[in-house]
Amino acid sequence: MLTSRAGDLRSKNSPDANVVHTMHEESLVRSLLRQVELIADENGATEITEIEVEIGPLSGVEPLLVESAFARVAVSTACGSAKLSIQQVDLEALCENCGQKFEMRELRFCCPCCDANRIRIIRGDEFRLMNVTLET
Repeated sequence: MLTSRAGDLRSKNSPDANVVHTMHEESLVRSLLRQVELIADENGATEITEIEVEIGPLSGVEPLLVESAFARVAVSTACGSAKLSIQQVDLEALCENCGQKFEMRELRFCCPCCDANRIRIIRGDEFRLMNVTLET
């Protein structure tokens, strides 16, 4: 068994608020599967057993729709028997005023320490491939 760490898929949300989510997630899943198949080929895998992704609250990606799209799309690929594991991550930010790193439990874009609004999102705004487990 081989576990491969993959890079960022970094599929950000669309600026168009009227995106049909099922098509959006299906497109992302197709891209994810292409990336996983490349990793499997590069490592001489005979089977892809698990795909682990991370989804943040500001990614514009709905985890239930990803699961549904994966079930529909993966069946006709080399990933057909793979298990999809989704980790939903919290939104984290960094205050550019005081340097405090904090978790954003509400969509309040102010630092809890100094109340400054100069913050930068450092986690939770992406859809990322984390791990691929392969049989060789």
